[in-house]
Amino acid sequence: MSNNFVMLKYGDVLPAVSVAQLLLKRTGATISADGIFGQKTLAAVKDFQRSHSGLGVDGIIGKYTWTRLKHTETLPIIDFIDVFDPDLYSSERRFLQVAGTSPITIGGMSNGIEQAVTDLLLSSSNVFLVRFHGHGAPGAAGVSDGHGDISSRSTFENNPETMAAMRRLKPLFGKYGCVQFMHCQTGRGATGRTFLRKISSTLNVPVTAAVNDQYGSTLSETLRFEGRTATSCPGGNLKSWSNSRIQFPGMSFQ
Repeated sequence: MSNNFVMLKYGDVLPAVSVAQLLLKRTGATISADGIFGQKTLAAVKDFQRSHSGLGVDGIIGKYTWTRLKHTETLPIIDFIDVFDPDLYSSERRFLQVAGTSPITIGGMSNGIEQAVTDLLLSSSNVFLVRFHGHGAPGAAGVSDGHGDISSRSTFENNPETMAAMRRLKPLFGKYGCVQFMHCQTGRGATGRTFLRKISSTLNVPVTAAVNDQYGSTLSETLRFEGRTATSCPGGNLKSWSNSRIQFPGMSFQ
């Protein structure tokens, strides 16, 4: 998990962008932490890349820029994959391993999400980002509840067992914690917004989901959203959540 990273680009509107902005600010960048990857953030990323040997100056926060940017900060990133679609599981798992992580699988004969959460709580703390990968629809994110066949796949919001498991994740998150559902269309429309508010309220962290279809057929598509997103933040909007985050201590970078 320690080698995992986020991939952020111009136009992204995400809690993870806020954290990247806070990391940039401690290097001297004069930007606001608002979760919007706009022109000023793009310029700050390029300035950071120019000042650090070995980084390409492309304005994209990827594996090497993220690693240098977070420096000694501990910002764990966890990936969960629903294994019921063999093609999705195989491709997503392969790309996530390239990214430097061993994703946690949620499968039919392994007690599903309950066992996955138990394993995670035993091994991690102060988590920055949890990404769920699977199939979705507006207001729904598919996940196995562990009873052994494809019909057991449910969604977080309509199954008491999966919601109970989700509630158990709450103590896992650190002060920059957030969740991303990398499923197709989960954040779309009124049902998507309701879903995000429910999960955000349950975990007390910002929750983001895709509005469009997600293909995940490359490393970058597996790690980042394809197209628009929707986010729900506890107690307000993304800007207010961003402004309430603690600044990272300043330090010198090599």
